[in-house]
Amino acid sequence: MGTSNTYRWGARTDPVDALWPLVPALLDDEVISSWLVRCALAQGCEPTTLTADVWPDYRVWCHDSDRKFSEQQLITLSQRSGISVDALVASTLMPLQQMMTGATCFPQGVAAWFLCLGTRNRRRCGGLQYCPHCFAQQTPHYLIQNRFAWHTACPIHQVGLLDHCEQCHAPLCPHLITPPKLDLGRCHRCGYELKLAAPGAVEEGALRFQIATDDLFDGGHRRYGRCRLALAEWLALAKWMLGVLRAARRANSACTQDFFNELGVSLEGLSRPTTGLAFEYLSPVERGKLLSDVWSMIEIGPRRLIAVAKREHVRPSLLIPRKAPLPDSLSELSLVLNECRYKQCTKNHIDKPRSPDSVLMRWQRLLRKFER
Repeated sequence: MGTSNTYRWGARTDPVDALWPLVPALLDDEVISSWLVRCALAQGCEPTTLTADVWPDYRVWCHDSDRKFSEQQLITLSQRSGISVDALVASTLMPLQQMMTGATCFPQGVAAWFLCLGTRNRRRCGGLQYCPHCFAQQTPHYLIQNRFAWHTACPIHQVGLLDHCEQCHAPLCPHLITPPKLDLGRCHRCGYELKLAAPGAVEEGALRFQIATDDLFDGGHRRYGRCRLALAEWLALAKWMLGVLRAARRANSACTQDFFNELGVSLEGLSRPTTGLAFEYLSPVERGKLLSDVWSMIEIGPRRLIAVAKREHVRPSLLIPRKAPLPDSLSELSLVLNECRYKQCTKNHIDKPRSPDSVLMRWQRLLRKFER
């Protein structure tokens, strides 16, 4: 399989006329928060000390700093570091959000297709991923592309990404690394060398979806039936499929099983995410399994998907979303399926005990918070 997306999101930039005495280069595809931590360690100080000097009134590490910087903040950073404003902007997620949605800023909370850090003060639950082989072969740093929720494998080494320390299971929080550590190659909590970790497994379908999606950032299109989908349309289709898969796993039935068997997806093998959180909060393994099934559904094509849904009498509530329109490439679904939606039961279930699955999900969410 090709690796057309090895380095494509940002070029290496060296400092020019920097005010700081030691400024590392902004590496290929490096995300800005990773570079800021490396700048702090190069000066021999904590990341909070460095950023407090640049922006005294802005608590950078209490937010997702890769998402939001004002123009004036970047100008101030450029003057001290010697890295151009254009290069700093390219190392954030803002240009990619604009390409994907047309919006110039991120929404509050979850942003579709960008991993969530789960921030509380300076503690995090996740949101960063890395490849152990990449950390072993070059200066450890975090990549822009690994903030994408559809990235579950390294396109260079063809291995699964990791989002935690193998030894103590802590989420990756490079901004909590302090001197005398000199780079980002160790866990902030236990000091374990991250390059020594065993890489995760790779789902072939998820890797194919990842490469296909990355290629759309060059302005191309992907065929889905008779439709030629641009980036935003492709992501909308995949988001709809993710919603269908997760809904089917929650409400299994005979006709639903037959429908997905025809699409090459086994509901028995489709495990429910342990936390039940939004896709952007899930681990690389959980996201990889879901995206592999999404790729299987995409390869079937719209005509067969619609025909099977009609033949198996799939209920409309499974395939027709309540809060978002159907993807244009599947607009016929609303015509061939019964338009009557199943109404939610309004009976009060306060006295009914929760299901075991619901209790386990809440327990996993609590454990996730304790790992910060």
